[in-house]
Amino acid sequence: MGIENILWSPVTLFIASVIAAAIIYGIGGAVSPKPKPNLEKLSPYACGEDLPPEKARLSINLYNYAALFLIFDVVAMAIILSMGLPALIQPLILTLSISYIAVIFIALLVLARRK
Repeated sequence: MGIENILWSPVTLFIASVIAAAIIYGIGGAVSPKPKPNLEKLSPYACGEDLPPEKARLSINLYNYAALFLIFDVVAMAIILSMGLPALIQPLILTLSISYIAVIFIALLVLARRK
């Protein structure tokens, strides 16, 4: 494996592009003008009327959906990466696959009962 193969490998090019992007980003942040906040820019505005600031209510359900998505995503990736392997060699993957299918089935049943 010569030096040319190492220099033009995808991993080396990816690392070089990340370093170049970080340098360009840093230079842009140093050169760009800094904003000067004032009271008028920070006040709420709606059609020319001055409104009192309100607190935004944040729903916790968003975090529940994000956690479920993360769990499903990790299990799906484990299933996809185990394609072509015999299930007897990877008992953990078999268990994850069956539990993933069962959870999807239960979620579909819950969604069907809501409507």
